[in-house]
Amino acid sequence: MAEISPNSESDTEENPLERQRELMELLSQETRHSIVQALLGHPKLLASADEINHFVPSKSKKTVEEQLDVLVDADLLAVYEYPPNGERRGLPWKFYGFTEFGADVLGDFNYLKGVPMARAVHQRTRTPERIERHEAAPRPPLPEPVRETFRLDETAD
Repeated sequence: MAEISPNSESDTEENPLERQRELMELLSQETRHSIVQALLGHPKLLASADEINHFVPSKSKKTVEEQLDVLVDADLLAVYEYPPNGERRGLPWKFYGFTEFGADVLGDFNYLKGVPMARAVHQRTRTPERIERHEAAPRPPLPEPVRETFRLDETAD
């Protein structure tokens, strides 16, 4: 599948139906769909690779990482770094979260309607102590347009 980027100068920009088909294919692949659902359910919408792996349990770590890379390459997700955590043992410093383009695409495809259900599933899923520590770790803020899309209140950091 060709890479999808909001800034590409390709034939798909001339054909919005082809672009829509490519985005649907990108989001409907099982592992990528599960990753998106795991992020939608995360209270901060930013998760470490270990957190995502915990919520996409039937896939290997390598498979999840490969699909995270696909979503990053498509500009649906970005890697957000929080270097101060790198100095503390056991805390993640790299997090995956939606980009402004990714949030727009999720809105266009009605994924945002599923956020309450994804959050309920996340809250009711048992997590080991290590994942709880990851979830409690400080993380960088998401860009303002992404926070607004998800109505995320980050004042608790």
